[in-house]
Amino acid sequence: MDHVYTAIILLVTLLLVRLFTNEDRALGKVLFWALVARAGIMILDSYIYPGLPYLTARDASRFHSVGLGFAEMGLAELLLPPYPTGSALYAYWIGIVYSLFGTTEQTVVKAFNVMAGVFTVYNGYHISRMLWTRNIAIQNAWILALFPLLVVYSQNFLREAFFAFFLTLGIKYFMSWYKRGRTHHIFLAILSISLSSAFHVGALMSLLALAVYNIWLFVHSLFTGQTYKAGRTVFSTVVLLAGLFYMNATGWGLPSIGGEGALQEFGVEELIEERGGDRRTGRAAYLVGMTANNPVDVVWQTPIRAAYFLFSPFPWMMGSIWDLVGLFDALLYLSIFFGIYKSMPLIRQDPARVILLLMLIGMVITFAWGVTNYGTGMRHRAKIVTVAVCAAPYFYPFRKLVFDKARRSWQVVYTSKWFRK
Repeated sequence: MDHVYTAIILLVTLLLVRLFTNEDRALGKVLFWALVARAGIMILDSYIYPGLPYLTARDASRFHSVGLGFAEMGLAELLLPPYPTGSALYAYWIGIVYSLFGTTEQTVVKAFNVMAGVFTVYNGYHISRMLWTRNIAIQNAWILALFPLLVVYSQNFLREAFFAFFLTLGIKYFMSWYKRGRTHHIFLAILSISLSSAFHVGALMSLLALAVYNIWLFVHSLFTGQTYKAGRTVFSTVVLLAGLFYMNATGWGLPSIGGEGALQEFGVEELIEERGGDRRTGRAAYLVGMTANNPVDVVWQTPIRAAYFLFSPFPWMMGSIWDLVGLFDALLYLSIFFGIYKSMPLIRQDPARVILLLMLIGMVITFAWGVTNYGTGMRHRAKIVTVAVCAAPYFYPFRKLVFDKARRSWQVVYTSKWFRK
């Protein structure tokens, strides 16, 4: 019966894909293969070759063990407040699933991760569609559907799938409010991003980036005489700041930076010292010995830490055959961010695109200061890859080479059909 639950969850995912893409066959095809890729890895790991080396097996095992502990409490007790946030929230979710279904079959939890991963691709498509063109949106959806470690982490016992789902859902609602004027979507955006922040504080920086940009937009609107735009910006800014104030006052989603009343509790200097201390341990550690003690250190260290977070391991850091996986992953991110660089003239043409880029930068800075080694970095940057891909319509330096230079190849001709309408 336990495996039946897994099959039902996957079948529901397939039916939802069919329902949401009934009039869009191209998107339906993308989501179908996104589901196949994630479910296929889940089946391989669970039934054929258990214990695949994902470089994060220790973290996944820890989440699962804590989740089993939550499950022993019983559903009635689990549903009573207070509710955990941060890494404990995902383990709490595992406990709820096991208690609700009366099983400890691991694929039941993994199937929900698969569902979240598939609809993260769906959110990414709609974000890209509102910012760019349909062809670019389909292209980006394919990239997200088959992005290697995004597929792997979508079925593992890790919070990446739910973090990315709620983050992209919130961004999709915000873009809908900004582009189409749907007022209620700004509230749904704040709620969704707050839920993402509950899984990891990194999403909080996307809200902060939105608030900062909206304040700048308000000032600019006043000086240019755009009264309506200024009023609309004030409204969204108030909603954003209220959400930020609530999270900081209650500690919702802030355990990694101090919990309740984080900034009041620690202060800026103390927070810098806590996050900028030399916490690097393990074989994959980097920037050992680099510490930050004041805001000046933050300014000059941030670009260095961001580069290591996004693009390590570098060739000189290779020490194991499994580091080749990390090197391949780093090359993919190098391609994506090169695509963002090439897209900057287009990004500057639309404030919504600028907003998305600022949200991405805010999260990169947060993770760059929180990550201590490239093994963990691979997992954490998978949280933001959806946003990065949506910000880069020109994926990417290889696209022109593949589809223009090698168009006579039958493999390329066949592959290119998937990217058409």
